[in-house]
Amino acid sequence: MRQAVALMAILIVAVPAQAETIVARSGEHDGFTRLVMRLPENANWSLSQAGKSATLQIDDPAAVFDTSQVFSRIPRTRVQSLQQSGTGNPLRIQLGCNCEIKSYVQKDGYLVIDVRDGKDEKPYTSTSGVLPLGTLPGGSEYRFNLSPQQVQKARMGLDLAAAFAGRTASAGNALQTALPQQVENPEPEAQPAVVLPVAGVNLSQTEDQNLSELVLPTVDLLLDMDETARAAAVNASEQRLLQQIGRATNQGLLDLVMTEVGEGSAPMMVSPLTTQDRPMNPLDHLAVTTAVDREMGLMPQQTQNNMAPNLCINPRELAVYNWGGEESFADQIGPLRSALFKEFDHVDLDNVLSLAKTYLYFGFGAEARTMLDMLPPGDTRVDKLSAMAVLLDGGHLPITHPFAGQQACDGDAAFWAALADGALKNNANAEAIQQTLARMPVHLRVHLGPEISTLFAKSGDQHMASASLRSVNRTGVEEVPDINLAQAAIADMAGDTDTVAEELKEELAERTENAPQALIDLIALSYKERKALSPDLPELVASYELEIRDSELGSDLRLAEVMALSLTGNFTEAFVALGQLSERDGPVAYATAVEPVLTLLTERADDVTFLQYGLIFAEEASATEAVPVADIMTRRLLDLGFSQQAQSMLMKMALEPKDETRRLMMAEAALGMDLPHRALVELMGLDGPEANKLRAQALWRNGEFGRAGEYFLAEEEVDAAARGFWHSEDLEAITSDEGGQFSQVAEVTAQLDEQAQEPEDMPPLAHARALVESSVGTRNRIEALLQGVTPMETDSE
Repeated sequence: MRQAVALMAILIVAVPAQAETIVARSGEHDGFTRLVMRLPENANWSLSQAGKSATLQIDDPAAVFDTSQVFSRIPRTRVQSLQQSGTGNPLRIQLGCNCEIKSYVQKDGYLVIDVRDGKDEKPYTSTSGVLPLGTLPGGSEYRFNLSPQQVQKARMGLDLAAAFAGRTASAGNALQTALPQQVENPEPEAQPAVVLPVAGVNLSQTEDQNLSELVLPTVDLLLDMDETARAAAVNASEQRLLQQIGRATNQGLLDLVMTEVGEGSAPMMVSPLTTQDRPMNPLDHLAVTTAVDREMGLMPQQTQNNMAPNLCINPRELAVYNWGGEESFADQIGPLRSALFKEFDHVDLDNVLSLAKTYLYFGFGAEARTMLDMLPPGDTRVDKLSAMAVLLDGGHLPITHPFAGQQACDGDAAFWAALADGALKNNANAEAIQQTLARMPVHLRVHLGPEISTLFAKSGDQHMASASLRSVNRTGVEEVPDINLAQAAIADMAGDTDTVAEELKEELAERTENAPQALIDLIALSYKERKALSPDLPELVASYELEIRDSELGSDLRLAEVMALSLTGNFTEAFVALGQLSERDGPVAYATAVEPVLTLLTERADDVTFLQYGLIFAEEASATEAVPVADIMTRRLLDLGFSQQAQSMLMKMALEPKDETRRLMMAEAALGMDLPHRALVELMGLDGPEANKLRAQALWRNGEFGRAGEYFLAEEEVDAAARGFWHSEDLEAITSDEGGQFSQVAEVTAQLDEQAQEPEDMPPLAHARALVESSVGTRNRIEALLQGVTPMETDSE
């Protein structure tokens, strides 16, 4: 028995302790590099920095740092190397810049180390824990950093200058440089105190009696020591204080901040939690923040990049690129499926979750959802993973999806939120989306990259759209689905319609699953650019519509068919297809489709075809249907002389804001229906050549020839103006300078008036002879007058 016990003891001593592996992960962000590692349970740690090197010590003799994957995600700019000499030894971090290290521990036990870009000529390093503590220049006493009241109560009026007599002159010089000039010769009662505002409480202003009771025994003990022992005790206390301050700084609980008071003045230390800009005591520069403050978002001097919404999903829950490896699909799925059921046919829920994640890694959304259905209801992970599975299969999520409102997050949540929303929001984190796409494995990058590029293109970000496509092209995969649609979207942003058409035709020729969408986009582009369309495309659209009429693209294909028939000039078939679309998709779809049909009918159809459908539409169309095409249809109806139908079209736009063009067309329609007064009302307040001509015509219809002549003359219509003046018998207003025909008419008329006068004071025979000669001359001049006058457009007869 004794031999067995001895053998067991020897084996226990001989077996080495199992190593505790700490995996370090990394991430590159704007302005800082982040290192994250899981700490052993209940392990103490410390982080110190000296220049361009830092040391992380874990109080665990079996700790081994795994840094093999760190530089696969980050460049060697801020962090150059990570080294550990042996098990249990500290981790040496070599920096490549004058960076500042921040660190804290999250709730889940992860240590976060941020290497931030620092500023030049910083007076202190926040992570080193070294403060310029010592005697003030010219001072005669050493005082603990308490308020004057506490100093008086603690009876600490000791002359401890000798305790620091052995300190080097360099320390004193550094202290003199760091402290402001106004405290060179402080009074004994006015010694500055270090203020540690914990959650807004200033210790220098409190009257806590427990503090004095705690300090008094220490002071009495120091009084009983000799000078050497007292100096050693003070040095030990200083070292412990520096160690605790350094540790609090490393954990993100304490910051050292400075601000400039004015040009040429010494820097003043200011607590970031204070609300007043006032000069502080030289050592009153320590701001303390508790872990509760940090979780509540009250960290002082925290950059905007770190202030991510608390509702953002943890990137580890969405890191699909970490859920698989380089092995084949069968090698990864097979073992998980074999271990799916335990003894007594019990389901291993952990393996179910692992298998679902592996399916997601390979892009099999339906299989992943089947696995997720085996998990018990209420599991918070199921909703997110199920949503990812739907997106990987190209499906659509409801508005209240798990990623709603997370496009602004700094992580993978922004990527999946953009895919779920189907469009990029104004506050979308484009960098986070692009970085998540770059981390995806090749097959997922090829699968999702074109869609992300299209989303960037639709949002107007050509740079990020092109970057997404370059990320896909770097995979080396030749056949990439949706690549033509993404390239067409980028070309559309650049205004290169020829390239857009080529990309869409190429996608259509490949007969992929995206061919219907490419066909829809090609027809829409042809309508927008008014380009010719191949005569066989309407039949191709009809065949796709017959095949997938009940899908999401069914209504779009029916609209594309109507547009294609109109573009090819088959208006009879187009209106038949328009009626079928109205019966199947409803009035809203009909109102959308009727605009391109009537637009192309007005622009391209002959007069008979236009009137065949246009007159019926003008009488029966609703306001919603008529508004988009009312202007162009009214113009052509007026040109063809259908004033009443033109006015009917304009009346359907009664609720629309009236512009000058519509008022002019309304006046023209009123003139066409012989309503001059209505035309004058429509023209009130309008100026310009077109308005003056219509106003002159309306006045002519009213018999106001003189006013009409004035408006014609203002628009340099000389013949029409002369005719108006002639009708108004204002022959003096007619000038012969322009040489118009009615100028000659006015001259002949004046001569007729002279010849038509009866001769006076003549014998009867001579009087008769004069009348005969006058009648012959008058008849000849009237004949010449009639031959010189041609009908005018303003003539209403």
